[in-house]
Amino acid sequence: MRALALAFLTLLACCKAPPPPAPPAGSPEALAAYLRTIAGSDEATRQHAVTGWILDEAAFDRIIVSPYKQLWKEYAAHFDAVMPPLVTRLAAPGAITTRRHYAGDPRLTNAQVRVRWALPVQYPSVVAELGGAPIDAVFVWDGSGWRVLAGLDDLLLQRVRALDGHCADRLLESGPPNHCTEVGWFVGDTALKGDAAGFARACQLAANVCGNDSP
Repeated sequence: MRALALAFLTLLACCKAPPPPAPPAGSPEALAAYLRTIAGSDEATRQHAVTGWILDEAAFDRIIVSPYKQLWKEYAAHFDAVMPPLVTRLAAPGAITTRRHYAGDPRLTNAQVRVRWALPVQYPSVVAELGGAPIDAVFVWDGSGWRVLAGLDDLLLQRVRALDGHCADRLLESGPPNHCTEVGWFVGDTALKGDAAGFARACQLAANVCGNDSP
């Protein structure tokens, strides 16, 4: 009887479906699974996770396009300021959804749109929502873990504002998707390159387009 019971248990074990495979590293599904382990956890767990989301200089240089590469030191120095909102944002549990980060996505935040300019075309960055609302950051997989480009948008706006405050106000209107966004890329690119003539043209275009735009 015991042997029969053991045989029956062995048969059940053999027939049990194997667990689903883990999602590929760097995929939206993998980010969702990772964020589910953090959202709603205690503050120490969330703080520890977010602290590790900074890109190191080598990865930043490898991933980010010129002329945004020059922002590394400011990005690193600014990271402590962007951490607390992320820690707070992840405090409440909720459904996590993720998707690839495309410039034309109408559900992106304005900041996520402008961060797209710092990445190569088709780069597989990812954005996430918690409880149906955006986590206002862009996630990248650096080969060993998830990192975020939170704060990069602020640094671009600071550079533009130092050159022309009114133009920076126009740049704030760049969002998904509109003609102001197309001009905004030109504003940011010329500002970071130190192209004074190009920047002046870009700001003039922004003055004509932004504020009078429709998606």
